[in-house]
Amino acid sequence: MQLCFAPMDWITNCATRLITSQIFEKYWKKSDSLNLRTEFMNVDGFLINPNQVIKHALTTPWQKPILQIYWWKEETLIEATQKIQNEYSGLFSWIELNTGCPSNTVMKVGWWSDMLKDKEKTLKIIQKLSNIPWQLSFSLKTRAWLNENDKIQQMDFLVKASKYCNKISIHWRTLKQLYSWDSDRKFIHEVKDKIKKVWDPNCKIIGNWWINSYIDAENKLLEFNLDWVMVGQAAIWNPRIFTTHKPILSEKCETVLKHLDYSIVCDQRFNEKIVNKSWEITVKDLEIPLEWIEKKVKENKNKSGLQPHTIVEFRKFLFQYVKWIPWSKERKQQVLSCKDYQDLKTQIEKIFK
Repeated sequence: MQLCFAPMDWITNCATRLITSQIFEKYWKKSDSLNLRTEFMNVDGFLINPNQVIKHALTTPWQKPILQIYWWKEETLIEATQKIQNEYSGLFSWIELNTGCPSNTVMKVGWWSDMLKDKEKTLKIIQKLSNIPWQLSFSLKTRAWLNENDKIQQMDFLVKASKYCNKISIHWRTLKQLYSWDSDRKFIHEVKDKIKKVWDPNCKIIGNWWINSYIDAENKLLEFNLDWVMVGQAAIWNPRIFTTHKPILSEKCETVLKHLDYSIVCDQRFNEKIVNKSWEITVKDLEIPLEWIEKKVKENKNKSGLQPHTIVEFRKFLFQYVKWIPWSKERKQQVLSCKDYQDLKTQIEKIFK
């Protein structure tokens, strides 16, 4: 089964992908594969001041994630894509243009799902991108449609876009539905059938909607005749969702603590190797050696005062990890005051006792 970890801004960072891939490698089925995706990288920012956005592209050896990019100007997308391919192609499996996320703030300036409002223009951009001499594969991330009146037009757009993409990831909800449970699950099946009727498709269709377990992913893949299946929200609190392994409480605690450590050392790497540099970023800067990560984790073991911003930011992961633990609600209040590494570790261990 072809499995994908859906891209989520401020979620699918280097540390999250590393912890997820390590669990997958330990418990995976031999017939499965897992595709990881980066956070979203603004390619205009990448060209103007890469130090501000390149953190989204940090990775480790063998991850080979899919790089998520977004922007709305054709010339900027082409220039940035060519630069990424020329300088960083060895780090990524392929490049994916995001036209599906529903953030109102971002859509106001024409990015993400707002690109679906002018499908003709967006299709021309996709076509131009496909004409670039590609070293990497090119894919599109989008959603079912904007509203009920847009369904036929979106179907036509996706069929035409499939001619220029290796893969299309489709979020099954409309822009209006956002992250609700509502979705038209037949839509992706219809898209795939229509593509087959129009031409012999080389384009793979990836479905993304509420999947809550490995078995659920397996069933949906077969039920809707998908090529690949993508998991998003449920993978935040359960990185083992891409396997059949059922962890005990102590294993969950170990995973959370390791995720915290990885988050801290990845931020250390960014600060040491990228932010403090005034010269051009290289592949060596973006790929973090695993030996360096493990060494830093050991060095940090008994320290306090580490990366306070990272420790505060880690709450979003911690609260997802513990959401199904009945007695965790009261302990969350104590976590909110933690801005120190050792204090947070102590509170995490208490939650999982």
